[in-house]
Amino acid sequence: MHLPLYGLLFAGLALCAWAGDWPADAAVDAHAPTRTLTPKVVVNSGRLAWEPYKRDLTPWPSLSHLDRRPTPPPQAAGFTPPLRGDVARGRAIALDPARGNCIACHVLPGEDWPGSLGHLLLGYRKRGHSDAYVYQQIYDRRLINPNTVMPPFGTFGLLTEQDIRDLTAYVQSLD
Repeated sequence: MHLPLYGLLFAGLALCAWAGDWPADAAVDAHAPTRTLTPKVVVNSGRLAWEPYKRDLTPWPSLSHLDRRPTPPPQAAGFTPPLRGDVARGRAIALDPARGNCIACHVLPGEDWPGSLGHLLLGYRKRGHSDAYVYQQIYDRRLINPNTVMPPFGTFGLLTEQDIRDLTAYVQSLD
């Protein structure tokens, strides 16, 4: 099954329960253990191999432009101080493709990944945003920007409250 990489990447950012057919550009294989697939580059071949994704994403809508299934409305995070986030854990989440994967879209200091879709996070601390504001952006940025492509990590349960606190601490530490 060879589908556009664009559709696959956004199928991996699937978000909540629904009923209905998959969009045509979603990477789904009814014979795979988890049904959803992830690409693996076959070196020097010009091809992608498709492997089952670690989590079953089939019940969640994707960000595919063909996916018209409803998603939960934007939610306020309800952040309560103090932050109590761990910078090292936050960095690990930001770099982990199976968790936050922030580096896929954002440029992070000391990393060679060319993330170019999201805001530049270099020197983020100097912007002076409150912990509550940064926490909300990670939890569900749709309250701040309804047209965002950033996954609502909290609203859709993609990250725990502590994960978001750790990411907030990491982002707030960036010089």
